[in-house]
Amino acid sequence: MFATIQRLIESDARLHVAAANLTPHADLYALGLTPYSAVRLLLSLEREFDAQLPRDLLTRETMRSIDSISQALRMAQRAGHRDAA
Repeated sequence: MFATIQRLIESDARLHVAAANLTPHADLYALGLTPYSAVRLLLSLEREFDAQLPRDLLTRETMRSIDSISQALRMAQRAGHRDAA
């Protein structure tokens, strides 16, 4: 999941550093993530992982790092599996 999120950050977030240099807890906003690029990234993440983040996870904190994005995606995927059952 980490590598896929890195790839999407590289293509959609337009940070001041290469996504390959990001650590799991790097603050994406401090590295140049804007609200507009966060929305672009969010849409790409949802499409790539076939998961829709619940409204309560559509926050700045969710998009702050690769780790927080991963956690939110896992929660959304689990919720999606429960809804499908």
